[in-house]
Amino acid sequence: MIKQTLTLGTIVIATSIMALATDCSTLTGCQKKICELEVKADALTEPHAKARVETALAETKANCTDTNLAAHDAMKTEKHDMKINHKIAEKKEDIAEAQHKKAKAMAEGKMDKVHKYERKIEEKQLDIKHLEMDK
Repeated sequence: MIKQTLTLGTIVIATSIMALATDCSTLTGCQKKICELEVKADALTEPHAKARVETALAETKANCTDTNLAAHDAMKTEKHDMKINHKIAEKKEDIAEAQHKKAKAMAEGKMDKVHKYERKIEEKQLDIKHLEMDK
């Protein structure tokens, strides 16, 4: 009975330590990045993947500063926004093309085509709204 209690107590303590070790959410900047890489390295079992993460961890420990991390994050955000803006521009071009085709179909009296292009226009406008929310 004593042995079981010690084992259960050891499990509770180990679980508590593990929970503390894996919670990087309270950290910021380089400390958070290092913590996340340590947790990831500990979780991996495949040797090559573990080696890659450990290499990244060593490089992060050696080179990371909160300033260059913030600059990197800003660059990633800017790149993401550029991709979103490009997709929005493409959707707007699609809308313009569909509006042109709709006008042509209207002139020809092809109401089924008019409805088709109206749906496409609405779909592209909805896509744009979703993309803008992604920014």
